[in-house]
Amino acid sequence: MMRLSRSTILLCQGRLGEGWDEYEARLHPQFRERTEFLVDRPRWEPGLNLAGKRLLVLGEQGLGDEMLFANVLADVVERLGPEGKLYLAVEQRLVPLFRRSLPTAEVGAHATYDLGGRFGRTAGFLDDLSGIDLWTPLGSLLREFRRAVDAFPARDAYLAADPARVAHWQAELAKLPPGKRVGLLWKSGVVKDARHRYFSPFAAWAPVLATPGATFVNLQYGDCAGELAAAKRDFGVEIWQPPGIDLKQDLDDVAALASALDLVVGFSNASLNIAGACGVPAFLISTLGAWPRCGETQRYPWYPKTRVFLPPAYGAWDEVMADTAAALAAFTAER
Repeated sequence: MMRLSRSTILLCQGRLGEGWDEYEARLHPQFRERTEFLVDRPRWEPGLNLAGKRLLVLGEQGLGDEMLFANVLADVVERLGPEGKLYLAVEQRLVPLFRRSLPTAEVGAHATYDLGGRFGRTAGFLDDLSGIDLWTPLGSLLREFRRAVDAFPARDAYLAADPARVAHWQAELAKLPPGKRVGLLWKSGVVKDARHRYFSPFAAWAPVLATPGATFVNLQYGDCAGELAAAKRDFGVEIWQPPGIDLKQDLDDVAALASALDLVVGFSNASLNIAGACGVPAFLISTLGAWPRCGETQRYPWYPKTRVFLPPAYGAWDEVMADTAAALAAFTAER
């Protein structure tokens, strides 16, 4: 536990190589909720030659983590070379998006089993693993490919939305009142571990929702009827609810909807990570001590088109929301 805590401290300081090395503690058998990977093949370690290898990569943790850590996959494919092959196991809802984005890889869903109170995971789409040369959890690749902030590539996107669905959503958005189309995200679907501390009360969004020149689009998954009603009742703002899409389950379509928007604004959750990975401009409202910033304060290394907004102190939502609203007003005015 101390090693895992130390890893996040190192990452917050920008000491990424050391931080990712210590982050391997997440896989220690001591942790009851850890995932045990059921792959009877040699495990990849940093420094091993990948050229010409058949590498199995297994997604881990939550949807947001799978999206974030996937930042390395284009580099991995390049390192494997034309004679090698990437086999990628991700959450079922992400399979279409990753198949389109990594056309030379074989992508399928991972399968997770309850092993008497522990979790076991394997590549459910592969019947035979004997042809795999090496395997690794997705997050462990960061030890090799992202040991410093300047190791993050400048590419705007590493995932590609369905062009036909992007065109569909562009046509739907064109029916809305004039204004820049701005997607909103304000909470996480995870409620354990006091996760609410990293998300403001919905009332704090008042200055953002008052921004002229913006037409707001709901990207928030889960039950958000109360917040949508509050926006209309308390702030006089209609947040458009896109029809015919399940924002929690239809993640490939979420990628297309986000890609049709001018901007996405919100806290870090799965949908914001999807938008960022697809190269959508985003305003990320972060928190002090959030390790994914890798020591950065205004930019987000994972997604070059994402701008970070930080509160001056824990729970100081009014200040950061005012800053976000000012930046949004400048964004709509200049466009």
